[in-house]
Parts: sequence; structure tokens; C-alpha cells
Amino acid sequence: MTEVNFYTGVPDRQVYACRLLRKTQAAGLTVGVWGPMRLLERLDQTLWTFDPGEFLPHLLLRGDTPPLLRERTPILLSDQLDALAGCQVLLNFEPDVPPGLERFERVLELVSTDAEQVAAGRGRFKAYKALGLTLNHHVMSA
Repeated sequence: MTEVNFYTGVPDRQVYACRLLRKTQAAGLTVGVWGPMRLLERLDQTLWTFDPGEFLPHLLLRGDTPPLLRERTPILLSDQLDALAGCQVLLNFEPDVPPGLERFERVLELVSTDAEQVAAGRGRFKAYKALGLTLNHHVMSA
């Protein structure tokens, strides 16, 4: 059954996403990041610069991405959820619960302190709870 981890009060979702992606990749898990392309393009840039002494192998998926490159990359970014099939973990940057989330072992949700983010996060939390999923809540700021 899919486990959902909420991280709330996150001051900078891009930087915190990089930390979570580093931790997930270090654990040997494949992770997909699903969200709007503009946000994924920013995350792609942040992954290149957030820690100058480290490289997190990642790939922003486009229609022409070679399948072999996709298969060998542990962190995939896409605005198409189906393109992330096969990933063990999903980092959700969309405002809604991902359809077909049972194909992932774990879903990660990052919620900032922005009022709109908090409201959307609460809605997703309730939706996951109604599905009977295991929920873990981590408060990142007081």
C-alpha cells in the first residue's frame, strides 16, 4: 500500500525538494517528480546548483528523451504522470492527488507556508486519508 509523507511549513520548496531527492536517491530508490513544466524547469536548474560539491543525476523528460537514458537516471522530472511509471517514489508538485498513485510505494508532498499551498495541501491530506492510505506528517517550521 502506498505511504504518503507530508512536509508542511517548508520555507523553500525547491531547495527542500533537492534535499528530499538527494536522500531518496541515496537510499537507492527511483523517484519521479510530477508538476507543471515551469516549476520542473526551475527545479532542474536548482538541482544543478543547490550543492556545488555534489551532482544528483536527474533528467527533465521531454518527448524526445532516449529510453536508455530514462532507464538509467534515478530522478525523473515530468509534467506527464504516465512518463514516471516505474518510479518507486513520487514527489507531487501538482495541486491535486495524483491519479493511479497506487503504482508508487511512496508519495511525497511539500507544502509551503503560502495560504493557497496550505489549503491545497489540506485538501490532498483529506483525500489521501479518505483513501485509507498511511499518512506521515512532518512539520518543518514552527
